[in-house]
Amino acid sequence: MYKKILGLAVLLVAGVTASYADTITLVGPIATHDYQQTTNNPCVIGNPSCSNPVGFDVTTIPANPAGGTYNMVASPTYTVSQIETIVGSNAFWVGIDINQTDKPQTLDYFAMKVNGVVVDLFSTLTSVPASNNGNGYADYLLETFKLASFAGTDSVQFIMNMPLANDGAEQFFLIGAVSTTPPPPPATTPEPSSLLLFGTGLAAAAGLARRRVVSALNK
Repeated sequence: MYKKILGLAVLLVAGVTASYADTITLVGPIATHDYQQTTNNPCVIGNPSCSNPVGFDVTTIPANPAGGTYNMVASPTYTVSQIETIVGSNAFWVGIDINQTDKPQTLDYFAMKVNGVVVDLFSTLTSVPASNNGNGYADYLLETFKLASFAGTDSVQFIMNMPLANDGAEQFFLIGAVSTTPPPPPATTPEPSSLLLFGTGLAAAAGLARRRVVSALNK
């Protein structure tokens, strides 16, 4: 009986802890060449090609991981001031540079922990499009992580889980949200029916204009 009560208490505490985590939104796919991985946009988890400043470590993940999954990969531990100094902001996004074959991949968990507690969380299973090779630019953004309420000496760590992965290793890198502009909305293409209606309207307008000209000449 004691063990059951203890187990229930643990579940309740875990639920309360999770309820305080801010929900992170996945945006994308975004236009290529908008947000580049650089020393000012350092990787926290990524492949060996990441460009990071001296002293800002990265957890390197392999291409084609065993079993086709990255299982709860943790970044190195940073301080709040370390991140804020490099990205120039106490709020930031995480850019994701995807590497994959013609098979889909999924991201179902990405979290930021401060002092060991999850404060920002993305936890919706999301499929990413096929046939996309990494080029050092973000294909997706996780928005928005915030550190404004924490002390500069507080510890920060990131956790990532991809249950389905293939091809090259992804890059997860920080992008200062204050010094950058939000990604533009995806361009929309008019449906064929809308184009047909638009064309019919133009034709009707042209016909009316011709009738008015002919009428004026005959007067």
